[in-house]
Amino acid sequence: MLQNYLKIAWRNLIKNRVLSSLNILGITIGFACCLLIFTYVQNELSYDRYHSRKDRIFRLATEMKNSSFENGIAKVSGPWGLTAQLTIPEIEKVVRFVFASKLVLNYDEKQFYESNGFFADAGVFNVFSWNLEEGNLQKALSEPNTIILSRSMANKYFGNSDPIGKVLRTNNEEEYRVTGVLADVPANSHFTFDYLISMATLKDPEQQDWVRFNHFYTYFLLKDGASYPKVEGQLKHMLTQNMKPGEADMYTPFLQPLTSIHLYSKLFREIGTGTDVRYLYIFGFVGLFILLIASINFINLSTARASLRAKEVGVRKTSGAAKSALVYQFLAESLLTSVLAAVLAIAFAYIGLHFLNSYFGWSLKFDFLNPALVSTCLVMILFVGIISGSYPAFVMSAFNPIRALSGQVSVRSNAFLRSGLVVFQFAISVFMIIATLVIISQQKFIQTKNLGFDKEQIITIELPDHLQTPEKIEYIKQELEQTRGVVHISASGNRPGGSDYGMPVDIKGFTPATMPAMRCLVVDEDFLKTYDIKIAEGRGFSRNFPSDRQSYLINETAAKALGWKNPLQQKIGLSAVGRPEGDVIGVVKDFHFRSMHEAIAPLYIFMEPSWFSQISIKLNTTELPKTLSALDTKWKRIVPDVPFAYSFFDEEFEALHQSEQRTMQIVSWFTMIAIFVSCLGLFGITTLLAEQRTKEIGIRKVLGASVTGITMLLSKDFLVLVLVSVLIASPLAWYFMDQWLADFAYRISISWWMFAVAGILAVTIALVTVSFQAVKAALMNPVKSLRSE
Repeated sequence: MLQNYLKIAWRNLIKNRVLSSLNILGITIGFACCLLIFTYVQNELSYDRYHSRKDRIFRLATEMKNSSFENGIAKVSGPWGLTAQLTIPEIEKVVRFVFASKLVLNYDEKQFYESNGFFADAGVFNVFSWNLEEGNLQKALSEPNTIILSRSMANKYFGNSDPIGKVLRTNNEEEYRVTGVLADVPANSHFTFDYLISMATLKDPEQQDWVRFNHFYTYFLLKDGASYPKVEGQLKHMLTQNMKPGEADMYTPFLQPLTSIHLYSKLFREIGTGTDVRYLYIFGFVGLFILLIASINFINLSTARASLRAKEVGVRKTSGAAKSALVYQFLAESLLTSVLAAVLAIAFAYIGLHFLNSYFGWSLKFDFLNPALVSTCLVMILFVGIISGSYPAFVMSAFNPIRALSGQVSVRSNAFLRSGLVVFQFAISVFMIIATLVIISQQKFIQTKNLGFDKEQIITIELPDHLQTPEKIEYIKQELEQTRGVVHISASGNRPGGSDYGMPVDIKGFTPATMPAMRCLVVDEDFLKTYDIKIAEGRGFSRNFPSDRQSYLINETAAKALGWKNPLQQKIGLSAVGRPEGDVIGVVKDFHFRSMHEAIAPLYIFMEPSWFSQISIKLNTTELPKTLSALDTKWKRIVPDVPFAYSFFDEEFEALHQSEQRTMQIVSWFTMIAIFVSCLGLFGITTLLAEQRTKEIGIRKVLGASVTGITMLLSKDFLVLVLVSVLIASPLAWYFMDQWLADFAYRISISWWMFAVAGILAVTIALVTVSFQAVKAALMNPVKSLRSE
């Protein structure tokens, strides 16, 4: 019987090629989208799960009172982790990481910039499951000036020769002996690296201070059965025991499960770039919506064809076919369609995945040995096959054979359900159109909003350690400044874009408990000119005033937060870093030094040449290629031992909103796909209904009906349904997109025109889709129409 069901199902598919093709194409697109989204979501969910002890690894982070770190900071001071291991029994191992400064490493004639590395404790392999291919797991990072390289980095410097024991030099000043080679860290890690340097290489003061130098990303391996909330309570007690009175009250340490960091952590100074788990929900729902739209197309076309197959059902029933046999027959047709679509979807998905990998720089791939992926494919096939085929199967198998054979079964009996499904699928499409418009508008708002500074045509150069002295930096500035096309050049310790510091300040009248959370930038006299930051009151730093080295600038938000009506009469101190009290000489206009997710925070700015680590160069837009080439030539002359490596600041700043940009593009693409699939169904239903009303159309034409009148007759019902879908989708879209926008400190308002555009677009698309077939039917020769049966 199964063979018979499949044979008849195949014959019906071949017999109705157009409708079958529309069904298969719609479901194929739905399957392909789901496969792509599943692959992406599964990859995001897999982060850090390859570690064998993943359930026992936690990262130590902290919240800080009166801090502008809204969710806390991802790193702590050096002694916290070491002391916790000694005093908290539930902690089995501790390992810490500290970003290594950008290095210029040399081996023989090979010289490269290296910036993706960390200082790490020797016990790193007792916690994490990275594969050390060469070297001793316990001793590789035990001695000062030892380094472990990734396999890719080892090949870059040493080729096929054995790197163990060889020495890498940094600008001929410091040497690192290679003691291990590590398999490249998997991409699905919340942070990756090319090399690890022994923590013993770091200077002692950084590792001993409990408050300053919060540079340490600290990970705990808890003992089996240990409760991490209990450990959090003990950490707070540990701080109280080891800090000065009042200092411990400023911190609330907490632990983050390793496998949650990539999707759920939004801390300041994250060790790597994560993903917001909400975007996974968005993509998941988008894939489900497209699959539902394709399934609705199948149901609609099947029920619309019900009257055409009524006689087939009548003949089968009078021949003795049981209702269950008819149900199995129709389900077999549905499942066969689903299977064919799944096979085609794999090919579509492969092409789509290649495009996404190229466009976003991903390295996703299908693994059909993965049980989860295989299960997903089977579930989709059964879901679409059974859900899409169940209603038509049970409805058509219940036809009265006498009414069916006499032609008394009408497709209009299923019109209410079909109308409801059309409304549902177009409501989804309208919802996605509105969401896309909101996301695009917010992204455009971010890109065009006045940031309070000029981010265009600025290149930044990170300086290696041996160049980070005031004398060398000033020499480099003076030489590069003479290059044709250079407008301004400045040195700084940080810059806008999330690299601002946070240090406690001393201000008369404020205690640590009442002090507003303040951020700081460390800059030179030319920084404000380079970034075109405006002065609201007072003046900026100047070489004409040597005392400016001890002075401060603040932003307008800081003046308001401190309640200063006359800020130029105030003083700021930084005893935490040994700076004496200095005058506030100017107030800069507010500018965004972080992403649009965060409100502008109070900021103070000061000069400290010994902290400078980077150079920013403002270039003339008309001579950019020539200027860059000239800078490269001059750099090789003045700093021959360091490659000329730069980045465009505007690209770095826009990367703060990378998740929103990616979401905008993906949702836009899938919205177009959803609309296309909806139109496939609408086209199919219009085709079928026009075919069923062929004789009616012929009679109307004979009686004088115009082509326009017949077109409107066939189109108006669908246009009403689309308008209803707009009314249903609009309030839902407003609610959910308003929730999405709430995550931005600076956001657009959802405007009426977005709903108007979505409605007009949906109606236009539906009208074009329906009218194409309606006009074709209206233009048919009425003689042929009346003789159609």
